[in-house]
Amino acid sequence: MILPLVITLLGGIAVFLFAISLVPSKSPVARALEELSSRGASMRDPESVRKFEAMFSKERRGRLERKLLEAGWYTVSPARMGMRIAGGGGAGICAGLALVAVAHPRFALGAALVALLGLAGAYLPLSSLDRAIEKRKKQVQRALPDFLDMVATTVQAGLSVNAALAYAIDAAPGALGEEIRSALAEIRLGRARADALKAAADRLQHQQFSTTVTAIVQAERLGTNISKVLGELAEDVRNHRIMLVEEHAAKLPVKMIFPLASFLLPALFVVIFGALAANYFSTH
Repeated sequence: MILPLVITLLGGIAVFLFAISLVPSKSPVARALEELSSRGASMRDPESVRKFEAMFSKERRGRLERKLLEAGWYTVSPARMGMRIAGGGGAGICAGLALVAVAHPRFALGAALVALLGLAGAYLPLSSLDRAIEKRKKQVQRALPDFLDMVATTVQAGLSVNAALAYAIDAAPGALGEEIRSALAEIRLGRARADALKAAADRLQHQQFSTTVTAIVQAERLGTNISKVLGELAEDVRNHRIMLVEEHAAKLPVKMIFPLASFLLPALFVVIFGALAANYFSTH
């Protein structure tokens, strides 16, 4: 019975990938318009989709919406996320039932297996969301110092702040560049630069970028040298990144204890005591 299940699973994956490959890609203009429209305060979903919002309370729905913004999933609403969680849980339960039908374990073990796979399937979308947030923050952390240096240099060369931001986008790949492009698009549509940058900082929820936006807004209000402020911020961000690297390096010995105890020590015991055991048993 395992072979038909494997064939069915592989066939479903193949059909899914083939269906995805048939979906036409959108033009850059269409993608930009859809992204800008999806960044509104409310995302319109059908009534059947909105029913899944009942899975979350108002407070949890607000936290989930903020996490979706941090991850850059602007076209995914809390209701659609609820559908993913329910679908993942259902898929896990189906997988557990299939394993129970194949292996025929005891009732308690089978029920525990089905429940465990159901919970794992329901947690998988949330885990993907957390990984997307972490990846996005790492992208911002890597790109922010070079971006600030580029903006400071171009402002010092005589460009305006908006022109410097547009010129420095190439030095900010990933999430930071996407948010700066969105902020510039909002500025071209008539939104104030301070409001557009603060909105980008609220979406990213990155401490250094929020500090940068605050410094730019205050420098404009006070009439200070923006290029000097941005240069100092770039240096601070680099120092913070070095501190994070040193912190991760300091944690490595602790993280290596379990692999060493699991793999290296048994091999050492075999090498040290194996010859003694062999000599003992050969003489007795």
